[in-house]
Amino acid sequence: MRLDRKILDNVAVSRVLAHLLARYVLTVRRTARLTIVPPDALDVARAEAPVIFTFWHGLAMMAGYAVPPDLPIVPMVARNAAASVIADAAGTVGVRTIRASGSQRARSQLKKGGATGFRQALRELAAGNSVLMTADVPKVAQVSGKGVIQLARLSGRPIIPIAYVSRYALRFNNWDRMVVDLPFSPATLRHGAPIRVPVDADDEAVEKLRRLLTEELDRITQDAYQRTGIVEKFKPGPLEKDIAADG
Repeated sequence: MRLDRKILDNVAVSRVLAHLLARYVLTVRRTARLTIVPPDALDVARAEAPVIFTFWHGLAMMAGYAVPPDLPIVPMVARNAAASVIADAAGTVGVRTIRASGSQRARSQLKKGGATGFRQALRELAAGNSVLMTADVPKVAQVSGKGVIQLARLSGRPIIPIAYVSRYALRFNNWDRMVVDLPFSPATLRHGAPIRVPVDADDEAVEKLRRLLTEELDRITQDAYQRTGIVEKFKPGPLEKDIAADG
């Protein structure tokens, strides 16, 4: 077992890290000089609720602050050790989570809880709670999978693409291009227009909407980078011609 996994699996250490993470993220938000685009984005989200808020995995750190603070939100968080710290951090501020993630391999679905998490997300939306989840195909940055589209189709609830971008941040070259936002930074909170999925959408329509979601998330994320003054740091996702987007 890797050393970092041993550390994260330690309950006491995990709790301390979760508390520190929750306080750090709150500090980043409280000290940000935030611009909301469009200006009525949060009002539109409230009017559409419950909705499925979705974002690129690398921008996960501040995603919880990219939605209306008065809406009941249930984030979907993976089951791995690092994600457990995130789930515990959410728990310290009273936020319940769905512990699940998708997988491109069928044999990994049970371990990752994809099907169970999907059913729980449907129940949350039916109960009036919005869901917050990443759009990416597992381990492929900035290519949307079909899971978000199917959740919208079966729940009848719209998708709202979101992005929270800070000018000052640490940006990593790992699979999801992880961003760690820094305090006292100009930041842009960007929402896209709601995307609706007909309940009778066939495979062709689902694929078309999946591609639309990928394009819209890239568009609003790039726009947020541009408005924040760091457009040169934005990197679009890979070409999809060789990617099986079945996340």
